Amino acid sequence: MAVVALILIGSGVLTGFLPVTSGGQDCGSAFVEAVPDDALPSIASYARLFLSDGCTDVRSLVRIPAIVLLAAGGAALCAAGTLRWRISLARG
Repeated sequence: MAVVALILIGSGVLTGFLPVTSGGQDCGSAFVEAVPDDALPSIASYARLFLSDGCTDVRSLVRIPAIVLLAAGGAALCAAGTLRWRISLARG
């Protein structure tokens, strides 16, 4: 059970930190936002604002499953520890 918990936690971490894109623009990852490119001309500020809203949506959609995987892995790890502790108490 602990192996399954570690796999879930690892999947959640990978899901949370793998880079995502929206419309070809780098959005960073679910947990870490990409640093905006200040080299763009000021005329493109509206386009940058519009694309950053798309990034927020994409990052939010990826963040939810990553948090669920981390929570499920943590719960499974706690359950595995509790089960191991109860078995060791039963053995005396």
